[in-house]
Amino acid sequence: MHSPTRAPAAEPPVREPGQSVSAEYLSQGMLRYEAEGPGIVGRNGRYFNNRPLYCRLNTDGAVLTGDRPLVRLIAKPYLHGALALAVQRGSRASWLHHWADIESRYHCGRMTWRCTDPAFAGLTVTLTAVPLHESAGFAARVCVTGAQTGDRLIWSYGGARQEEGDPRLNWDPVMRGNPDICRGGDPRRPLLNQGVVPEFCTGNTAWLGSPLAGASGVQAAPASGLPTGFTLSASPTATHVARGRVSRADELKIADAFRWTDPRTLLASTGGSTPMIAGAVRFAAGDDSWFCAVEVGAADAGVGSPRIADPAAAFADGQAYLLSTERVHTTSPDARLNAAVAAVCHAVDASCERDPYVFRHGCMTFSCRFVGWRVICGATVLGWHERVLGNAVYTIGLQKSSDPLRLEPMASTERLLCHEGNGSRLYGRGALDRDFPMYDVQSQFFDQTIRDWRATADPAMERLLRPALELHLEWMQECFDPDDDGLYESYINTLPTDSVWYDGGGSAEESAYAYTAHRAAMDLARRAGDPVAAERHRRRCEKIQHAMRARLWLPERGHFGLYREQLPPHRVHDDAWTYSVFLPIDAGLCSAEEALQSLYYTEWALERIRLPYGGVLCQLSNWVPWKWSVRDMFGGDLCALALACFQTGLGDDGYALLQGVMHESAYASAVPGGFSHIGAATDFGDNVHMFARTVVEGLFGYDPDYPNGIVHLRPAFPSTWPRASITTPDFALNFVQADGCDRYQVSLTRPAALHLQLPVRAGKIHRVTLDGRETAWQVAPGFGHAVLAVAIPAATTAELVIEFDRRLPESEALTVGGVVGEEIALRLTHGEVADWRDLHGVLEHARADGPVLRGRLTAKPGHHLILIAVRAGELPRWQVCKIHITDPETVRRHAGQTPREAPADARWECLDLASVCNGDIRTVFQQRYLSPRPATCSVRLGVDGYSAWTFPYWNLPPPPIDLAHVPSLLDAAGRIITPPQVPFAAFHADRNIAFTSRWDNWPAAVTVNIGRAARTAWLLVAGTTFPMQTRIANAVLHFRYADGTTEKLELIPPFNFWMLCPWGGEDYSYEHDAFCLPPQPPPQVQLGHNCRAMVLSWKLRPGVPLADVTLETLSRDVVIGLMGVSLEL
Repeated sequence: MHSPTRAPAAEPPVREPGQSVSAEYLSQGMLRYEAEGPGIVGRNGRYFNNRPLYCRLNTDGAVLTGDRPLVRLIAKPYLHGALALAVQRGSRASWLHHWADIESRYHCGRMTWRCTDPAFAGLTVTLTAVPLHESAGFAARVCVTGAQTGDRLIWSYGGARQEEGDPRLNWDPVMRGNPDICRGGDPRRPLLNQGVVPEFCTGNTAWLGSPLAGASGVQAAPASGLPTGFTLSASPTATHVARGRVSRADELKIADAFRWTDPRTLLASTGGSTPMIAGAVRFAAGDDSWFCAVEVGAADAGVGSPRIADPAAAFADGQAYLLSTERVHTTSPDARLNAAVAAVCHAVDASCERDPYVFRHGCMTFSCRFVGWRVICGATVLGWHERVLGNAVYTIGLQKSSDPLRLEPMASTERLLCHEGNGSRLYGRGALDRDFPMYDVQSQFFDQTIRDWRATADPAMERLLRPALELHLEWMQECFDPDDDGLYESYINTLPTDSVWYDGGGSAEESAYAYTAHRAAMDLARRAGDPVAAERHRRRCEKIQHAMRARLWLPERGHFGLYREQLPPHRVHDDAWTYSVFLPIDAGLCSAEEALQSLYYTEWALERIRLPYGGVLCQLSNWVPWKWSVRDMFGGDLCALALACFQTGLGDDGYALLQGVMHESAYASAVPGGFSHIGAATDFGDNVHMFARTVVEGLFGYDPDYPNGIVHLRPAFPSTWPRASITTPDFALNFVQADGCDRYQVSLTRPAALHLQLPVRAGKIHRVTLDGRETAWQVAPGFGHAVLAVAIPAATTAELVIEFDRRLPESEALTVGGVVGEEIALRLTHGEVADWRDLHGVLEHARADGPVLRGRLTAKPGHHLILIAVRAGELPRWQVCKIHITDPETVRRHAGQTPREAPADARWECLDLASVCNGDIRTVFQQRYLSPRPATCSVRLGVDGYSAWTFPYWNLPPPPIDLAHVPSLLDAAGRIITPPQVPFAAFHADRNIAFTSRWDNWPAAVTVNIGRAARTAWLLVAGTTFPMQTRIANAVLHFRYADGTTEKLELIPPFNFWMLCPWGGEDYSYEHDAFCLPPQPPPQVQLGHNCRAMVLSWKLRPGVPLADVTLETLSRDVVIGLMGVSLEL
């Protein structure tokens, strides 16, 4: 029998990263784990299999551990069994995973459980599991203290099977669908509750001792002595088996798995069709230890490898390897950060193959050779430069140096012309011949590889990189900037670009990658003694900078737009996503003020979520309806946004985002120390590497440029931190505050000039010393503090001390709201107004009055920034002022102009549109939308007018549309009565809509003649729209009066126009996407299955005849039509 398990406390709401954050979670969500030293600790957790430990990637092996002490081994294509432990004292025996108090501790690839139970008074059992690093397998150590004479360990090993599909997917503790992810609700997988499963033993074969090659069946122990080795096979025909060895055994046998419930009964049983290996060993009184090692090998190998011949040595070897991978150590006031940094080291190590070095897409489900996305940069900041070089050798070896056939764009007919086909220039000279070729992963590959070259100036990397980069830049321009304007189209080139397309338009992402690549090519050419090439690349950098500002920057909003339309009128879509913000900042394309404005955009325009346990999340975009991955929060993207904050000197803002990533994944997820996503799985490469990079380069500010002999150091710690330090293979930094001074100690592995930019929060600097001697310094205003700049000649160590009087707090941003025309006062907490910068021109008659800036708000509703130059003591700083201007009168007037419901006593004239109808709404997706489609390497909407580029891969055809609900909507007069109580004339059978479109299939506009006055015009409008057309006018209704004046109503999704049907199976969701949607759905009527029409309204000028109404479509992708016009008289 076993002692009763202490029932874990009732669980708070559960959620995995990437899921929506419910109101319940916001109020009751809790961390599952805490940090203690370098370990991430849980107490009496519920789960099994929720913390993978990774063997060397080439082996495809992983060790599944979790909250409860059980060790399971997988290696493609098999589940290779699980180790469970029990203790017997007298007549009582109990499995450790049932004990009353279990502490789990995860630390950089090792899991340790400390177990106690009142039934075994004075006894503490500590089990530690580590993966084998050269083969698929694990080693385990049991340490006991307080053992009594006669206490013994009982253990079992069993439960093997051949998996259907990839075991890493089947046993991933987080992964729940892709593309149909589990956006909300309980994310937990059944595997979290699977401990010992006797059914898994069915059909297994087991041996004791060293089996002969090809042996099968159940064998007993040999007559001469008790063996310590065993073998488990999923079946007699399995190609690979698990071989194990224990350090000692008093009993070892083949038992019956279905007798496992009581450890004593299991040990007394005899195996049959469900064999399970079982053993026992007596503890010495007091302290004792025991070891076990298991590894996977070929079934025909005959005997196990020497690696597990000595289980204690195998354990020590595994421990030592994990210690060597923990390459970065931080100390800070946040213990969770320090432990998470230790955890990320194991995941970065586990994402890289050996012989050759190749980085994979992830550690569990997506453990595949795929260059995407940010799966290299973590190795750079952890100092694994030889791996980055090896990965570059392998990947650049895939680059095509010539291709005389693929010279022009050519869209894929097999994929509905959504993206380029195999014969396109996209796959020609300069392209990587890669897996998953539909993605442009090479832009990010070169971006990260360049960063590693800057971190080392390695001559081998330089020789490899220069010719490859020249080819890549030629490829980039010919594919994505064929008009040579300096603005590049982004072509499926970032992690969340599934179902994203720009229809040939230039955008920030690829332009930022091109800028980084040309800067590197300029430096490479200069170092190679090629000034002509260096100048060519310098001019290209200037062109990209100019194009970004002239063609994409939105000065009234303060950020880059999403993309600029390829065809006239070349509108800029202003509903940008986070990539439009952090990539230009990371590339160095933004001034400090531009970066500040861009980051502020993510605060007011995108959904920010403050987690109940600390930290902030930011939604990727506002694009709806959702489909993977147009509005998904990934940890890597959140880290990238945090990195941009750190790079801009906004340490508090950056750390709030970094905390959000760290807390929701490493501490609140089912996976302790994980960097995961519900649709991207456990320890997803992009999340892992970006967390590492953001800590090292962002929080600690390490920015090496060894090709130019410089290391920039710009730490951006939270303003209240009194200390922080980091040690990596490349550099170390120790920061300490003391009375009247800030001390920075820096060491570099290789000498370089040090350019330091350090925040100073003080009234006056007395002096700055370098290695004990006064040194020159400069000070400039930063956001909320002053910034001290010091240039140090080439060195490997430096100690800089800033001595000052009167430490001051950070100047937090002032947030002020007001209505148009209101007088406001911006009052400083300390210092006086010296000057100001009204970045968006929103303050009229501005004037300084000591510590106050006063002025009147202009008619520019929205969110804006003002910077006040403050002199706090003798040091300058910028006070950031966030201004929100509202215009309630205009909002009220617009609401009155567009009533949501008709009065009950209204009189009506319902117009017959037969003369202007040109199509059947039911056939909108049965057309072929072929032109205009400019011949560029672009991602576009499918020829069916419905499909994102992903839909042909996911088998998501357009849904059938009907008008089946119309008969039930008819009144006695034969009019269609809509929910807003507006009647419309009944439709004709097969010509029921007047379509408009920018496609050549339909006219761009249709006009309905009116010729009379009325109170309100009501219109029934239906059609298509897509996430890439949100928050921009897709169409416009022009109301032209008989006196020649015109009024207009813009159709802007999702505020007053919605797609007629679900898109890819997804519709507008207030549960998940309420932030993006209007407070209530726009007035509409369901005419049939997959046929929603919008009921729009416009108050007309009293007594003035309305000559006509014109519907004009503006957006390229959409088809929108009029189905009815009714006049409220």
